Amino acid sequence: MSTWRRKALEFLPEMRLEIESSNSPAGLWIEITFAFFDAADAANEDFIKRTLSYLSWCASDVAGLTTQQAVYCGFLEDIANKKKLWPMFNKWFNKAQFEKYKDPFQYTLSDRDFKALENEFYQR
Repeated sequence: MSTWRRKALEFLPEMRLEIESSNSPAGLWIEITFAFFDAADAANEDFIKRTLSYLSWCASDVAGLTTQQAVYCGFLEDIANKKKLWPMFNKWFNKAQFEKYKDPFQYTLSDRDFKALENEFYQR
């Protein structure tokens, strides 16, 4: 079993079916993103916390480039596009993480929207 899949099962065991049926980390992060949006709507802090822990692992050097790209190009870009989530960013990410993830956050946003996200994050 691949490391990215094994780690996903460790952090998100309730997503076993999606994890086992995913062909790649990118495919899995699509599924995780939908589940994360649902968790954010439901204020499911436990799932959010575990997803963000898996995110941290995926973004680390030990995860490898393919897994890093999956989380950067998938999940991080997608959550930045959900303006209703911006107020939670300073709860979910510390300043060092926000800076690390800045490029994927900015990738699909206009300059104006990214400045608004930065302002939202740093004003709290």
